[in-house]
Amino acid sequence: MRVLVMASPVPTHLLPLLPIAWAARAAGHDVLVAGQPDLVEAARGGGLSIAVVGHEQREIEERRQRRALGQADPGGDGGARREPPWKSLADRWRARVEDVLPDLLRIAERWRPDVVLADPLEYASLIVGAVRGIPVVHHRWGVDSFTSRDFDRIQEALAGICQAHGLPGLPTPDLVLDPCPPSLQHPDAAPARPVRFVPSNGVGLRPDWAPKPAGTRRICVSLGLRTLALEGPAVIAAALRGLGSLPGVQTVATVPAEHRAGLGELPASVRLVDPTPLDLFLDGCDAVVHHGGSGTGLAAIARGLPQLVLPQTPWTAEHAERVTALGIGLSLPTDERQRDPHAVAHAAARLLDDPTFRTATAHLRTEIAAMPTPADVVTTLAALAG
Repeated sequence: MRVLVMASPVPTHLLPLLPIAWAARAAGHDVLVAGQPDLVEAARGGGLSIAVVGHEQREIEERRQRRALGQADPGGDGGARREPPWKSLADRWRARVEDVLPDLLRIAERWRPDVVLADPLEYASLIVGAVRGIPVVHHRWGVDSFTSRDFDRIQEALAGICQAHGLPGLPTPDLVLDPCPPSLQHPDAAPARPVRFVPSNGVGLRPDWAPKPAGTRRICVSLGLRTLALEGPAVIAAALRGLGSLPGVQTVATVPAEHRAGLGELPASVRLVDPTPLDLFLDGCDAVVHHGGSGTGLAAIARGLPQLVLPQTPWTAEHAERVTALGIGLSLPTDERQRDPHAVAHAAARLLDDPTFRTATAHLRTEIAAMPTPADVVTTLAALAG
């Protein structure tokens, strides 16, 4: 079987697909990634070959420039839960699909894959599958109602492109894989085939500081590279000042060197480290503070750790809402509370001191362990490719 992996041009969108790709390779199947230049490093780091398509996505740089000039940001990011900027999103979807689709169609014609595996925002995969007659499998990241409840918006935005390729409309995937524990998944999410979450947040050396110092509790802070690049240092600086005020608590925060200058003076109990795969040191942590990214959230659950979510988009806000609904963590949903060190410290102290959060997380950790492995799912892909 030949598996063509496609992902939208954000490295963290490719990472959740890696365990399925690894399992397919281990079972003797051929795997090739097709993606924009943004994904080259992530593909190589995951041990996969990649065919480069389209052009580099410069979304982050463009949005930073707009903010520096005081212009409105059409990306729609912000801590509060609010309606996404649908018109701006539709324009971006069309532009990206038009950029990559010709290359993807050529690769599919020449390499002749038996199945396409893609992330849920890789809409070009659905057109390629329909035009070339290849089954398409979408792999969710985690909590996800967007691709169920709002799929009609995506179909409307891409209707013209589909018509130009002889399609009556944007088709739905032949199969959807879901690594989210069933209890955590959004009630509006369409049914999907479960697959066990396996951490795939990069490779690296286990740091010498990974073991937790005796007699202390440790909090991991990871707000994601895009959050730091787009939102600046204000949110993470406030969080670190608040967490640094907690007695007997060490805070380890993953912050690239280029973003540290804007953090100001931090408490002595805060340790800044370079971006490091979380699974290399979460076993020495007691709680996780993050932006609502599915990979970080599910990694915390897989380790049995409660989480504090500081959501930055309408979709990470959905993760935050499910976390609070299930009692596995807390959320500070507004910009005002996220930038208040006392609010962050109070929420984190609750996570550390109240055992009900860890007990609730343990139930979800059990759900993850009971889900089919990526190796199990590869047999399903082979049957679908059949």
